Amino acid sequence: MILLILVSAVFGLIIGLYDFLLPLFLDHSGISYGSIGIIFSFSAIFLFFVRVYSGHVSDLIGRKRVFSLSLFLCALSSLLTPFLPNILSQVILRSLREVGKSIKEMLQQLLVFDQWKDSFRHLFSWVWGFDATFQGIGTLFGGFLLLKLGYTCSFVIPAVILFLVFVLFVFKFKEKRAPVKSEDVLQESKLAAFNSFYWSSPFSHRLPKPLLLMSISGFILGVGVSMSHAFIAPLFFLHKFSISIAWVAIIVALHRLFLGLPMIMAAKVVKWNLKVTAIVFLVVQGLLTSLAVVPSYFIAAAILWLMHDFVGASMWIPARNTIIQHYSRDGKRGLDVGMVLAWQGLGWIFGPLIAGILSKYSINYPFLFSGIVVALSSIPMFWLDYSPKEHLPT
Repeated sequence: MILLILVSAVFGLIIGLYDFLLPLFLDHSGISYGSIGIIFSFSAIFLFFVRVYSGHVSDLIGRKRVFSLSLFLCALSSLLTPFLPNILSQVILRSLREVGKSIKEMLQQLLVFDQWKDSFRHLFSWVWGFDATFQGIGTLFGGFLLLKLGYTCSFVIPAVILFLVFVLFVFKFKEKRAPVKSEDVLQESKLAAFNSFYWSSPFSHRLPKPLLLMSISGFILGVGVSMSHAFIAPLFFLHKFSISIAWVAIIVALHRLFLGLPMIMAAKVVKWNLKVTAIVFLVVQGLLTSLAVVPSYFIAAAILWLMHDFVGASMWIPARNTIIQHYSRDGKRGLDVGMVLAWQGLGWIFGPLIAGILSKYSINYPFLFSGIVVALSSIPMFWLDYSPKEHLPT
C-alpha cells in the first residue's frame, strides 16, 4: 500500500505540473483559445475506448501491467511536449497523456479494491487524496521551474522522475490477483478469453441499471467539469485579473490542495447515505463554481473557486466511486468500472470545445455554465435504487 501511495503521489506531482504548464505553454506559443479547446477535447475521443478496453484487458492479464503502461505514457508525453509546439503534435501528445492518466485513475481504484476490498473507501480516499495533494505541490513546482529554468526543463525534469517511478513500480509492486467468481470467466480458459476479445465484445456488455444511471450522470458531469477544469482555469485568473504567473501557480496549487487534503479525511466524514452525499455535494460544487465569476476582486473570486473542491468534490468523489464499485460485478469489475468511467470521460470531448466557444464572448461564461451543468449531473442519481442500510466497502 505504501508503494502505491508513493507512486500515486509522484504521479500527482507530474500531473499537476503538466496540467498547469500546458495551457500556459500553448498560450505562450500563440495558439488561440479555440485551438486549445480542440487540443484538449480531441484527446478525450480515444478515452472512451481506452477506459473500456483497459478495464477489460486488466480483467484478463492483471492490473499491474496495464497500470505500468499509464506511467510510461505520461512520462513520454511530458518529455516530448516542449520540443513539438505545433497543434498536431500537441493533439497527439495530449492524447497520450490523457490515455495514461485515465488508465491510471481507473486501474488505481481497481488495484485498491482487489487487494483491500473491506477498506476500499478509506484507502481510496487516502490514495486519491495524496494524488490530488501532490498535484498541488506539482503546480507550485512547475511554477518554480518555469520562472527559473523555462518551459523545456519544466517538462523534461518531471518526465525523468516519472520514468524512474515507472521502473520502481514494475520491479517492486506485487499484485494479488482477486479470485474470479463470474461463471462465464470460470468456464473459459485464458486462451478462450483472449480469442473472444474483439471490438464488439465490450460494447455488447450490458450494465446493470444502477451503473447505467451512474454512466448518464457521469457523462453530464464530464461535460460540466471539463468546461472549467480542462484548460480555462489558469487563463481565467491570468487574463481576468491580470495577475502574475506566480499567483496563477499559487491558485492552481491551492485548487489541488483543497481537494487532496480534505479527501484524505473524507472516509471519516462520508459515512451516511452515499447517494445523498454525492447528490448534495455535486450541487454545492456547481453553485460555488458558478459564483466564482461574480466578484470583481481576485481574492474573493479565488476563495469561491477554491471552495468548490473543499466542500464539494472532496466529498462526492469518494462517495460516487464507492457506489460504482459496489454495483460492479466480480469477474467483470474492470469492464463495469471502465464502461462507467468511459461515459464520464466522453463528456470531456464536449466541455473544452464549449469552453473555447464561450470564452470568445466572456472569460466568465465557461465557469458560469460549468457550475450549472455539474449541478444538473446529480439528477439521474435520484433514480438510483440505493438503500443506506446496504453494506458498502469502508
